[in-house]
Amino acid sequence: MPYEYQCRQCKARSPERHDRQADAELEQEEHRASVHGGLAPAAGDGVRPVHAEARGDGCLPSGSFLFVAFLLLAMLANCWGR
Repeated sequence: MPYEYQCRQCKARSPERHDRQADAELEQEEHRASVHGGLAPAAGDGVRPVHAEARGDGCLPSGSFLFVAFLLLAMLANCWGR
């Protein structure tokens, strides 16, 4: 499962997802050092796992789910039309 770093204070995010959590944590340390003077931001930051199959930040359904939902709706619409 990929990981990404997100800073809540300045709204910074990983430009790419990391395969290893340690790589995302390294990006967290580099961001803190370059932007926040080595300190943790007051609003917080962290590394979180994201879904590789989902689009965007992992909150949206995956394409296969949307395809199955569309097929079910198409079948139901066909049944109601008769």
